Amino acid sequence: MTAVLDVRDVVAGYTPTLQILRGVSLEVRAGEIVTVLGPNGAGKSTLIKAVAGLVPISAGDIRFLDRDITGMRTHILVRQGLSYVPQTENVFARLSVEENLALGADFDRAAMEERRGQVLDLFPDLARLGHLAAGKLSGGQRQMVAVGRALMSAPKLLMLDEPSAGLSPKLAQTVFTQLRRIRDAGVTILIVEQNARAALAVSDRGYVLAEGRERMHGSAAELLDSPEVGALYLGAKSRLARK
Repeated sequence: MTAVLDVRDVVAGYTPTLQILRGVSLEVRAGEIVTVLGPNGAGKSTLIKAVAGLVPISAGDIRFLDRDITGMRTHILVRQGLSYVPQTENVFARLSVEENLALGADFDRAAMEERRGQVLDLFPDLARLGHLAAGKLSGGQRQMVAVGRALMSAPKLLMLDEPSAGLSPKLAQTVFTQLRRIRDAGVTILIVEQNARAALAVSDRGYVLAEGRERMHGSAAELLDSPEVGALYLGAKSRLARK
């Protein structure tokens, strides 16, 4: 299966003296949902920010669709087909839902209406909310806007940082269900998540980070059944699949 994203031995951090990632490697293949897990401070968010061009990389390389994108600027990556949805401040609060979506297709206005239709098919609530300022929406609705705006650029790879953060269990499940629909529509997905059980339930494979290094990786089923993942995440030896 073709690798959409290939991260090799990446060392990265916010300053030259504070390296959060210490040689991380990861692969995301076409048509997959891959989840990156790990405790707070493990480097999960730093990893996808480094891929997205938001954190300096001091060693290693990143290839996207077999092109070297190491250190490439974020706006160029969007045009290459890579979209990133941050955990917080991921909508333009003063702009309407419609305006947020339109910004996602800013460099390709000709395809905007078609993509808007596809986004509203995935998130029909956004149609009735289109005139409202995004900052007035609930957390779940804002997440829909953020993901919808990212999809307006027709990405080949969609990266999401903690998409279920702050959401009720019901809304979180809705988000994960929609991610499967997005994958089935042809978009490869990389997720960083704390909600290990819910994320792995919709994923094909996963990676576990600890202290800036890969601790283990495997199929979603293998990680769900791993006592080590259960211990790392929940402070318990019982298996996630039995929780």
